[in-house]
Amino acid sequence: MKLSVHILTYNSERYIKDALDSVLRQKTTFPFEIIIGDDASTDDTFNIIEKYAEKHKHIKALQNKNNLGILKNFKATLDRCSGKYIFDLAGDDWLSSEDALQILVDALDINLTYSFVDSGYDVFFEYRKKTRRFHNKKILNELTYAKHVQTIGTPNVGCCFRKSALDKFVDFDHYVEMGFKIEDYPILTDLTQNCSFGFVYESLITYRVHKTSYSSNSHDFLDLKMFFAEKYGYSKDDIAKIKENYYYTKLVSASVHFKPKDGNIAFKNLRGKKILHYALYLSSQNRLFYKVLWFFRTLRF
Repeated sequence: MKLSVHILTYNSERYIKDALDSVLRQKTTFPFEIIIGDDASTDDTFNIIEKYAEKHKHIKALQNKNNLGILKNFKATLDRCSGKYIFDLAGDDWLSSEDALQILVDALDINLTYSFVDSGYDVFFEYRKKTRRFHNKKILNELTYAKHVQTIGTPNVGCCFRKSALDKFVDFDHYVEMGFKIEDYPILTDLTQNCSFGFVYESLITYRVHKTSYSSNSHDFLDLKMFFAEKYGYSKDDIAKIKENYYYTKLVSASVHFKPKDGNIAFKNLRGKKILHYALYLSSQNRLFYKVLWFFRTLRF
């Protein structure tokens, strides 16, 4: 099999049709399979998936009996993939180009040393019904991409992987044992540190942001990043950037969700404070300021 489209779902009943329809519309010169791992959804997600699987034999779906979490479900679903290449698509995102899979596979076919190719993606803000085009354009830079992955991190939206590289360089079982929750930072860090990679400089995927999406919530990944900092010997400057980004992200989350305690911790640990930091801090501490800042957030495109 040339390609496996790897899809994880959890309570995605509102979005899974968009994801699957976008894959089924793909124009390719090769056959591909769609491997779905549903992480014990409690809504109608898996029933919808099963109806698609009845009509399309190359869709192979499995629902976990118990919720495994993202990383463990990613690995379990990956183990069921038979493709030479793996394209990972979240159950609430969609392919915005009908040629996306062909373009990504062609890039890997031409560049035999690449462990993966990353491509552009749009961001659709569901609650504002607005789209930010080619959101990661500045990130797709040969000189700075690996450093950005290390210090800031980036979702693997739009990435197509060579399965042999994932099997060789990413120790999923060990990361599961360590209690890591996410897959994108470990995967992209291990591959950028050990392999060559490339880019497709156009937007092929749409990344949906909504209130229940995992990316819309705050998560503490400092310990995870510090593990990789030790594993690969990051510089002091890189470690400082990791911590600065961590506390800034924590402050943003505290201001969005009104968490005074988290706001205090984040603000206290930020260095080189700017006006924005003070505004975010006040938003995390004062209800009136929180409402004012929220109003301006809704106007922001």
